[in-house]
Amino acid sequence: MHIHPSSPNSSPSSEDDAAARIQAGFRGYRVRKQLKQAKKMKETKSQNGSSGDSSEKRQIEEESATKIQAGIRGFLVRKRQKLEKDAAVKIQANFRGFKTRKDLHDKRSL
Repeated sequence: MHIHPSSPNSSPSSEDDAAARIQAGFRGYRVRKQLKQAKKMKETKSQNGSSGDSSEKRQIEEESATKIQAGIRGFLVRKRQKLEKDAAVKIQANFRGFKTRKDLHDKRSL
């Protein structure tokens, strides 16, 4: 069952998940665009006969480090979201159990 995000029954976590997916998609798009531009620059330099100098090597190292950092950040965000979701599920389960026990107790006392 799909619930529209603006409906009163929608949960904040589903909206957060949607926002996280949109942000991840945009970040991926931006990184792919940057990599494509870097590849074009590299091809242009190789066609012009420029040799691999230290600035090109440094740029590659920086791009690699950025990619690693983005991966780690994504991992940490997903890990935090999972912990928060698990905590919410636990709270909901405890409340449902409490409510069920209370309802059974009320039925017995009648």
